[in-house]
Amino acid sequence: MSQPRSYGILVAVLVAAAVAIPPATAAVASIDLGSEWLKVAAVHLAPGRAPIAVAINEMSKRKSPALASLADGNRLSGEEAAGITARHPSKVFARARDLLAKPLSYVQSVTDSLFLPYDLVPDARGAAAVRADDGQVYSLEEIVAMVLHYAAGLADAHVGAPVRDAVIAVPPYFGQAERRALTQATQLAGINVLALINEHAGAALQYGIDKDFSNASRHVIFYDMGAGSTYAALVYYSAYNAKEFGKTVSVNQFQVNS
Repeated sequence: MSQPRSYGILVAVLVAAAVAIPPATAAVASIDLGSEWLKVAAVHLAPGRAPIAVAINEMSKRKSPALASLADGNRLSGEEAAGITARHPSKVFARARDLLAKPLSYVQSVTDSLFLPYDLVPDARGAAAVRADDGQVYSLEEIVAMVLHYAAGLADAHVGAPVRDAVIAVPPYFGQAERRALTQATQLAGINVLALINEHAGAALQYGIDKDFSNASRHVIFYDMGAGSTYAALVYYSAYNAKEFGKTVSVNQFQVNS
């Protein structure tokens, strides 16, 4: 059987809550950073509030453009960056997540194929960087950091207080270089990363969290048709017996096979 990718952001929030276990007044953000869009949610264990909720942006939308711009001396992100794309197409940067930790030649080929007129230059490491109209050169980690800072701001606005701890969903094809670059971007954005969760694992957790596999195990195929790529994962669900507080209970478990 198959299961389409649903809001992995909710799953990441649940994982964040399980990992962080914040005090009653604390909050943990979850960021689903995609190729073109991002979604943000927060776990906020406070009296009188829903513990898990998706944050909306300034346009009252649940998803925001994963964009950052450097134009006319201004730094804009999200909806504001999207609003000036027509006037400054070469200064509004998209798909920065997908270009992390990639050589300049690869980044140039991708931007050319997508007709993205960026002024690409090598940085001090020889990796790809972008040059703003003021001549300043920014690494792709800095561009992604601008997007993540915007995402963290959405969590702040939802909770009503600064939220610095976060779980971030990453594509399954991210290797150590991409994960390290994304972690550097979060540090630049002032975000403390509790975990980088694989999108497949997040979707699998969301599907199985309210299911009972004590009677029979099950294989499920998850399809993820995103803006930048499409991939699938085969997940095996089963259950085992464990003792808790002197009682035998059935505990679900899953394994992402591919």
